[in-house]
Amino acid sequence: MSTGAQLGFLSEIDDQKEGGVNSHGRALINGIFVLIRSAGMHDLSNDALVRPTNSLIEAVNGFMEAFHEEASVQLLDGAFFVNRRLIKLDFSTFQNARSLRRIFEFLSINEFTFTASTTKDALNAFLVAFLKVARERHGSITDFPLGTIRLRNVEIKEDQRGETTKDPRTLVLKSYATGLLMLRSFVNDLRKGKSPRHARVKRLCLELIDVEPRLHNLLLALLHLETYKGNLFCHMLNTAVLSIVFGRRLGLTRNQLVDLGMGAFHHDLGWAMVGALDGGAGPTGEGADSLHSEGYALNMDGVAYSPQCTPAEMDDLRIRVSRALVRMGGFNESVINRLIVAFECQIPDDAPADRLYYNNETASFMTHIVRIASFYDELTTTRAHRAAASPDTVMRRILDDGGQTFDPFLAKLFANCLGAYPIGTAVELDTGEKALVVQLPTHPINFHRPVLKLLTDAAGRRLGNRGLMVDLNETHRGGSKFVRTIERTLPAEQLNITVTKFFFG
Repeated sequence: MSTGAQLGFLSEIDDQKEGGVNSHGRALINGIFVLIRSAGMHDLSNDALVRPTNSLIEAVNGFMEAFHEEASVQLLDGAFFVNRRLIKLDFSTFQNARSLRRIFEFLSINEFTFTASTTKDALNAFLVAFLKVARERHGSITDFPLGTIRLRNVEIKEDQRGETTKDPRTLVLKSYATGLLMLRSFVNDLRKGKSPRHARVKRLCLELIDVEPRLHNLLLALLHLETYKGNLFCHMLNTAVLSIVFGRRLGLTRNQLVDLGMGAFHHDLGWAMVGALDGGAGPTGEGADSLHSEGYALNMDGVAYSPQCTPAEMDDLRIRVSRALVRMGGFNESVINRLIVAFECQIPDDAPADRLYYNNETASFMTHIVRIASFYDELTTTRAHRAAASPDTVMRRILDDGGQTFDPFLAKLFANCLGAYPIGTAVELDTGEKALVVQLPTHPINFHRPVLKLLTDAAGRRLGNRGLMVDLNETHRGGSKFVRTIERTLPAEQLNITVTKFFFG
């Protein structure tokens, strides 16, 4: 099968997702133009503006309800984008878009953004400002206070222009690869007693948060990258990716996602410190020699770890983690939150979720998420003493935990958000077809029914680029009987595929 054929399913995913973006985007473009045109033809108090005003309100609020993000219409090289996604125009929208482009050029703007759901009063304030600029022919509309409407002319550099249409696989892969290299350097600096560049970790965190939700399946596919899986810096990155994707689907705010991501990056920081730190002295106290033994498989590359320590060694590690975090980030609320997550994540995996302390205190919300994400990545990693478990097996263990280790409510949400059969799981269906999970479930209630790419038919013949994208939520004629159901999971090798190569070539 050619690489193009293998990767053809990505465009099919985009067709499903982008179909919604295109329809909402066209509604925004039409709505903005029709309202401006109506305001130029009638007085603002005229009833003729009621319908276009309501149409634009419905378009803006419908977009935000569907995608949970601000609605930003951008003009770039004569084409309209909505939130950096090119809008494919139909004939009627094409006519309106041409006129709206001239309005943008007259106003000297290339971005029209609704930062929150809009109202009649907000749109009226914009129209007043527009008519004033249009009739008086001086001043800039960007000088008017428009509340939740933001108009501006954003300077776009040449290297940024290519980013809007570049293959999303390249952008996601670049972010992940940069993260691996940066965290490897971060781990090495800590182990050598140097002060790592902490600001770079935060930039990486923000970059992962800004990955569009439609590309989360690509990020999650990279968790299967065998070349680095098992390395400490890779585990730190994978835990952060899982935590951030989960947090995004929970609807956490940007600030909460930053706290969650940074906590995930630092949750296993103790293992980066097994070795030389604070002038190369290394750990002290009982068991110090064992920390340097070959059983820990640690070297100055910081590429492996084995989290097995005595209580005394764990206490020493926690102290060192605390000192390192304070040294890197100062002593403030954000650092304290990361200290709490790092401390609570160093408690053994089988410690009860509700009794991590000697008193009645429970683990923090962030810790519960990070522990689940860390556990998932750890058990899907091959170790010297065991083989890697399949993603669906680990997800079942998390679900069946019953609150012994993980918060049961968050464990259920984790499975609902990421699916009982995570991205990259090879499956056999009750129809005899074999497929690969390539997209998160479209319905969180049916979290065991993800979107698949069919690889073979019922007779075992490879489908290549003829393999369909199928949503397991699909039912016969809209009834209650599903068209396909997962019968069992398979090793990806049995289908002669490598998950990351399948997604990225």
